[in-house]
Amino acid sequence: MLPTKFWNRIKSHTELIYQSPFLKRLSQLERYELLQLSHRRRYKAGEFVYHQGDPGTGIYFIEQGSVELSFQKSPDVETVVLTDLHAPESFGAFSVDYQIRRKATARCITDCILFGFFISDYQTLSKRHPRIALRFLETLNVTTIQQLDHAVSKKSSEDDELEASALLFETYELPAEKAVNNKIR
Repeated sequence: MLPTKFWNRIKSHTELIYQSPFLKRLSQLERYELLQLSHRRRYKAGEFVYHQGDPGTGIYFIEQGSVELSFQKSPDVETVVLTDLHAPESFGAFSVDYQIRRKATARCITDCILFGFFISDYQTLSKRHPRIALRFLETLNVTTIQQLDHAVSKKSSEDDELEASALLFETYELPAEKAVNNKIR
């Protein structure tokens, strides 16, 4: 008989596959293949996933825990918390294909388990399953437009445009009903 820990991990992985707002645009098989190439990592509360200005290397899916995204306009200015993300949300998607520098800092608020899908994983996916890689890019492109609209509407006119940019490029934060209704066919 398999240990309970094994079954809990399978259950958590399955929940991530089915509940992730970003992955909902992909079929079940496409989600599964993408996550099979992902790397499961544990982070302690307070640990940084990446810092603002770091090279972008991939997208992260939160399996357990909470991650805070923050932005600092310059070293002498106070850091602004952009948002707190929780399972099954994701962040950092735009660095997979576009390889842009991080616009925000990602720090774990609680102990976290994250799945990282990196540039090399995308390259492997595109060789093994070009159709799934294309669907991933389609999802990313649709998400870009929707996230741009969401980030601009979320920030008031007095907020700094750099903050809006950081929020745009580091999160995938759309209301659930929009994510479901805008499925790519």
